[in-house]
Amino acid sequence: MARPNHIVSLPAELFRTSKGVIYQDDRSNTFWLEFMGRRVSFRVNEFLHFKKCIDKINLEDLFLNEINADLQIIHHRHSDQLFIITLCDLVALKELLAGAKVMLELNSIICSRLSICAL
Repeated sequence: MARPNHIVSLPAELFRTSKGVIYQDDRSNTFWLEFMGRRVSFRVNEFLHFKKCIDKINLEDLFLNEINADLQIIHHRHSDQLFIITLCDLVALKELLAGAKVMLELNSIICSRLSICAL
């Protein structure tokens, strides 16, 4: 049986929680967010911008402010995707994005250490 000359890379799971998962697709330089039954793709800069926007949301203010509703609307800036989520889901989204960022940083550290060791 002949082996193909090319390797098809599948998106790799970057980080998972009970509420969602983030995949990294090196072939297309995209991230895939699966959250609340949706799958949304991000280019690298879009992913970082989305995470930065989510990080700016002050959960303490939202929980303590009786005027705000329990729902938040979050928009993915380069698509028509809207997330209408509860504060509890917002906490879960923050956790998912933070975990993915840690895994990216860890991968970067490992790659840099391996390249130093290979010299």
